[in-house]
Amino acid sequence: MALIERSGGFTVGSVYAGFLTLGGMVEGGFRQAGPTTLKDVVTDEEVSFFVEADAMTEDEANDLLGIVRS
Repeated sequence: MALIERSGGFTVGSVYAGFLTLGGMVEGGFRQAGPTTLKDVVTDEEVSFFVEADAMTEDEANDLLGIVRS
């Protein structure tokens, strides 16, 4: 699972191929549900990503992290 912070909320999804840099920056189409390809700006590598949820609020993201951590 990956949680991506962006302007206007958070995006939650799964990485299918490649790696995301912790605390890094990505570019790509992660503002709608479904499969997409992101570019990790730090490593300049492509990441296959599946967007599960878009435009989550900070409170919703914190609740999800609490569930995952327990």
